[in-house]
Amino acid sequence: MPRLSLWNSGKKGADYKFIDRQISGYFFASGTALYVHKYLGPHDQTDPETVKPGDPVKAITERSIQDPVFLENRDRKYDTTVYEMRGTYNVQDNDFDLKQFGLFLTGDTLFIEVHLNDMIAQIGRKLMAGDVIELPHQRDDALLDPDAPAINKFYSIADASRASGGYSATWYPHIWRLKCEPMTATQAYADILEGAGTNPFGVDDGTILGNTLSMVAKELEINEEVVELAKQNVKARNFETRHFYVIEGEGGLKGGQNPWVYAGDGAPPNGAKPIGSGSKFPMDAADGDYYLRTDYAPETLFRLDGRNWYIQELDYRQGHWSVAHRLLEDFINNDKVSVFKDGRKKAEKTPLFKAVKPEADF
Repeated sequence: MPRLSLWNSGKKGADYKFIDRQISGYFFASGTALYVHKYLGPHDQTDPETVKPGDPVKAITERSIQDPVFLENRDRKYDTTVYEMRGTYNVQDNDFDLKQFGLFLTGDTLFIEVHLNDMIAQIGRKLMAGDVIELPHQRDDALLDPDAPAINKFYSIADASRASGGYSATWYPHIWRLKCEPMTATQAYADILEGAGTNPFGVDDGTILGNTLSMVAKELEINEEVVELAKQNVKARNFETRHFYVIEGEGGLKGGQNPWVYAGDGAPPNGAKPIGSGSKFPMDAADGDYYLRTDYAPETLFRLDGRNWYIQELDYRQGHWSVAHRLLEDFINNDKVSVFKDGRKKAEKTPLFKAVKPEADF
């Protein structure tokens, strides 16, 4: 009688195939559904204007690296076809770990196991870092807000390898192990986040997935409430100085010698009132009168001394409270439009996410 051996000289024989079918049946019978968003590689960032006839076409695959300097793929492309396969993992409780600095969830990392050969047969390759797993059985359909749409849990694969417990007696692997972390609402997953939300039957429910997953809208709402509360408690920026009695300096009122706190308010000192405000000085002003020029930025208070108007202080308070400081507010509220010699117009304020190309000034 020949000696028994499950190792078949490097061949995946009948023993391997028999065991593999049993393991595949186990995953199909007891596993949960996994919706796989297959990563195809980074989006092509080539500028069409720089491509010349005859230039070689660079193939982009899931092995391509968008940014070789930082070794990252920020603009990822995902297959529009979602693949369904089966997998198993141990469900854990999400508890806060208070033993470390800050708050950490102890159960936010999943280790999911899938059948190796079924995975390759379904999606054409092994699952890899960058692929996204959607868990429909984790769909939260009992939200406190009855109008909020229910969504599935999304996890991004951080690492993948052969499971140590997935080797059979033939010494060949049958199980692929995935380390998954919660998917974040970032630029890398824009292809998925910009997709439509679906109901449990896979039908479009009229929502955008990114709007539901992202907390940006709620954070902006909270931020606006904080700003409104700040405006109620602090009517204007910088310091209140009207209650101070100002003693005239040695140089008199000329040349801005009158002392004033840096956070000027554009109001005359010692309870005096300006005779008006505008973009031109009045012709009937008397000596010692104050006038607020509103065409200056910031608005500037002048006082008439003889025949000349002298600057007294700048209105840094502007009569309102603002989140940004003075220089930043000037940039944010800059609505000016530059006109070039050829007649073209361009807004001076340009968002940072738009590349600003240099304009020739000759």
